[in-house]
Amino acid sequence: MAAAMALAGSSPALGNPAAPLLPSLEEIRKVSRQIALAVAAEAQRVGVARASSKELDRLVEEKMWTPRYVGLRRRGD
Repeated sequence: MAAAMALAGSSPALGNPAAPLLPSLEEIRKVSRQIALAVAAEAQRVGVARASSKELDRLVEEKMWTPRYVGLRRRGD
């Protein structure tokens, strides 16, 4: 429920009914981070995760995947 509420809170349609329901892919890292923070905070609140709220931002940032691709070379180059 925390994830759904966080996603709903970042809907562009909240400010403009003609806008898309879901955020754009350009905002995926920002929205994913907000969702992760909301889920982690809820897990702490209900007691299924250790309380570490002052570190929560750092922990989520540390665990977020960042795409890093190696460059490709053609054979013979």
